[in-house]
Amino acid sequence: MGKLKMLGIGMTVAVALLAYFLYTPMPPEAEEPYRQMAFLARFKLVLGLISVVDMFGYNGVEMFRAMRSVKPAVDPNDTVTSLDDRFDGVDVRVYRPKDHSEEFLPALVFFHGGGWVFGSRDSHDPMMRRFVRKKRMVVVSVEYRLAPEFPFPTPVEDCLTATQYFLRHAKQYKADPKRVGVMGDSAGGNLAAAVTHMLSSLHSPDLPKLKVQVLIYPAMQAFQFQSPAYIKYTGSSVPSLLNSERMSEFWLRYAFGHDFTKVNHMDLLSGKHLTVDWLKSKEARYVDFKNLPPEFRGDSTLPNEVKNDTLSRLLKPVFLDHRFSPLLADDETTRKSPDTYILTAEFDPLRDDGFYLAARLRELGVRVEHRHYTGMDHGFVSISLYKNSMNAVGEICDYLHKAL
Repeated sequence: MGKLKMLGIGMTVAVALLAYFLYTPMPPEAEEPYRQMAFLARFKLVLGLISVVDMFGYNGVEMFRAMRSVKPAVDPNDTVTSLDDRFDGVDVRVYRPKDHSEEFLPALVFFHGGGWVFGSRDSHDPMMRRFVRKKRMVVVSVEYRLAPEFPFPTPVEDCLTATQYFLRHAKQYKADPKRVGVMGDSAGGNLAAAVTHMLSSLHSPDLPKLKVQVLIYPAMQAFQFQSPAYIKYTGSSVPSLLNSERMSEFWLRYAFGHDFTKVNHMDLLSGKHLTVDWLKSKEARYVDFKNLPPEFRGDSTLPNEVKNDTLSRLLKPVFLDHRFSPLLADDETTRKSPDTYILTAEFDPLRDDGFYLAARLRELGVRVEHRHYTGMDHGFVSISLYKNSMNAVGEICDYLHKAL
């Protein structure tokens, strides 16, 4: 009896600890608190499993990639058809309505999120199908190569290659080359904006211009990591799958590949790279807190001086490159941006990046539609569990009906 009692106590303690680990308190403004808590509990469980795998000497990153890259089963009655293809050596998946119409449709080239480290055309397959069911169009989902094996600029160059190919061969896929846009979520939003800038700088008169860009909670800048959202959404109790620590590690893996550990991500969050020269650069005005709504600004101020010139010199060639940080592109390049739709989520360290970009584009005369979801977390558009996922897809498609 004593042993059974001890076993019962042990199991009770273990369950209590597991529940504590999986529980995420949701702010009162959360729009779907129970669904959000359920999803985040599942996500934390996966993170814990990855940590255990790493402890035993295996590769947790590869395990998570494999979990996110399982080819989904396709309902034979689905109204969307897909074809795996290669565009100049880059793997893609092309979606279109399954009605065998010869109509030339508008099109989007999509770049998935996942911190430039995770994700695939398979991980975002259900999301792509929801878009095509909601709006008659062609969608090309790009399987760009991932960091840390293929750090910057390989991922964005893959995305540029695939986009150029599609623009030149759109008619082969029954798409109208004059009605093509780009779209991406999170890291994919970064890639979409970077591709837009790169295309505008090519001076290729034979290449059709992009009609729109749709940026879903995009990662737009690695200039500084002390904006109010980065400060607010730090730690393990953040009501989102992404916190500031995880995001700063993603930036480093993208920048330096397997050498990402040569920079402590906490040094980025504390602003140790923000030397006087860095803060006096022209790029500093693009991340001015005055560009944020008053309710977001808080008491956040950038440090006047942090003496770490070595770190600053190491980061500057990559972090200030507009292909890496699209928000930092010069005015001439940014002014050429197509009509833009920006979606941001409240519970997200990347929240402010979308606001910085919207303010900058408007200042330069670019047409912008910005939708902010006050009660949702980073990544929610791809999570079918959430009602707001379908709401967001519907709103984006409503925008595309007008703009594409």
